[in-house]
Amino acid sequence: MQNLFEEIKVPQTELENIVNEKLDMIRKDSRKKKRAKILCGFTAAAACMAGLIVFSVSNPVLAAQLPLIGHLFRQVEDQQSYYRDIDETKVQKMSEAEEAENVVDGIKISLSEIYCNTEALYMTVVIESEEAFPDYLLNNTLAQTSQIPDLFILDTDETFGFTDQPLRTPLQANGQYIDEHTFVGSARVDFTLGHGSIDENGNETNFLFPDVIPESFHWNMDIKKIYTWYRSSASDSWETCTLDGPWSFEADVAAKQTEKIVKEVNDYGPNGMGITTAEKREYEILLNYGYDESKATTYDYESIQSIVLDADGKYMLDKAGMLPIGDFNVSKIHVYYVPVASEEDWMEVQEKLTVGEPADFIKEIAAHHTEIDFGA
Repeated sequence: MQNLFEEIKVPQTELENIVNEKLDMIRKDSRKKKRAKILCGFTAAAACMAGLIVFSVSNPVLAAQLPLIGHLFRQVEDQQSYYRDIDETKVQKMSEAEEAENVVDGIKISLSEIYCNTEALYMTVVIESEEAFPDYLLNNTLAQTSQIPDLFILDTDETFGFTDQPLRTPLQANGQYIDEHTFVGSARVDFTLGHGSIDENGNETNFLFPDVIPESFHWNMDIKKIYTWYRSSASDSWETCTLDGPWSFEADVAAKQTEKIVKEVNDYGPNGMGITTAEKREYEILLNYGYDESKATTYDYESIQSIVLDADGKYMLDKAGMLPIGDFNVSKIHVYYVPVASEEDWMEVQEKLTVGEPADFIKEIAAHHTEIDFGA
């Protein structure tokens, strides 16, 4: 077991780029770009990925904590940027004949639960180690200091019964260690976005799902390796922990047919930044940002930041255009464009968003306001 956790030094700049790309969700930050667009490269793929599901009944601690279907999703939902309150009656439990259990060099990964709709395939993940995970993972300063959840990246090949080409991409599973032997997480494959992939010749390519997701399909996943990052206490440098597979899974998946509400907005702030369309999905709202230079009348592009409040004036964290719905009132949302002179000013504004009545504060300083009504 001592050779499983391979320590590979990663340059500081490279790690920061990896974390920003893989953890900041499905698109580049629209505040920093004059044109925000859906990413079709590895950045987008790694950020809205499907995870893998692992459920170990051999670990009595895990079995005691998570005895029922659906509890895995609930246990780690606070570590996710997308779903909240997945309907436990809709969670799919793989039958005993379909369930695959893989143990490679003391690391066990097994498929157990999924939830699928026409927007994404959601999965919970449990990774169990026969020997305890190293302290540098269990007490990871990356998660502690950056408010980033513990995570594993899964280097995978996936095939879907309704697509001709495989999806070869890393998948991100966010979660937590529930004991020294067990990691529990969750992730997803987003059907509505472009993904970076690799073709049969090893070249980078774009992967797009079809517009129509069938009610049922067969799915295969092969995991070649899993890895994560941590900061070494000895050298104070970022390092990578890598575990080699392979682990393989397959299942017949039932997809809940859902509808999304799409609103044409086409409203822009005084710096030219605006929203072209807004999509309300089952678990999140997606804001499609755009830039119109003719609308930049008063402010430079980077001197304005956008802030989103729900219908009750509650602050919604905008993950580069994705807004988790959770417990928010999203019958309508309000997008405010706030002038900021520096990064320090922006941080000061953000500190006030969760105190008192942020709507009153934002209304006073906003240069522009867009209301998007999704109906009751």
